[in-house]
Amino acid sequence: MGFNLFSWLLPRQESFTGLFCEQAKAIMQASQELKSMLDGAGAIETQMTAIRGIEAQADAVARKIFIAANRVFNAPIDREDILALAHDLDDVVDLIEDTARGIQRYEVREFADEMRRMAHAVVRSAEVIEQVMPLLDAITPQYKTIIALCEKVGQIEGEADDCLDIGLTHLRKQLRAGQLDTIGYIDRKELYELLEQVVDKCDDVANALQAITAKHV
Repeated sequence: MGFNLFSWLLPRQESFTGLFCEQAKAIMQASQELKSMLDGAGAIETQMTAIRGIEAQADAVARKIFIAANRVFNAPIDREDILALAHDLDDVVDLIEDTARGIQRYEVREFADEMRRMAHAVVRSAEVIEQVMPLLDAITPQYKTIIALCEKVGQIEGEADDCLDIGLTHLRKQLRAGQLDTIGYIDRKELYELLEQVVDKCDDVANALQAITAKHV
């Protein structure tokens, strides 16, 4: 009996990898819906509804992590890193929803190639993040793979930045030429910036993963 009572005082251990994988899956699903939205595949309202549902599920997973992180005393990853990574992952889905809301709000239905390529960059980043997450249960032996994948997200982010520059330059030319009114310019500029924020947040996730990995090498 005494041993059982003492066992309750021992530090608990818990892996958060499964929950992080759920968050990564939500990012993948939301990014695919966003890409379809910009590719003109399907109805905007249907895709918006799907993204809202994914965002709600992602919030529920994030809450599980926040609660568990405050309950566990001895996790494989530092508590601060768990909370920061969970926040970053949740923010990606939130930003995807913000972008989709912008498309719906401004009733934009035609998208420049650069804008679509940025949406594709979000999907590519999500694919890499989804590949990395299961490796968190074996950071030390898998650290080279984790670092390489995270660097890939950084490369994708750089490509998205190039698309942003080209896209905004093209928008200004359209405005000057009278091919686009001021409101249309402002709306599309905001969508470019929202897409940039999504890709940047994916890169934040990759940076967080690299920092976590560095602590275990």
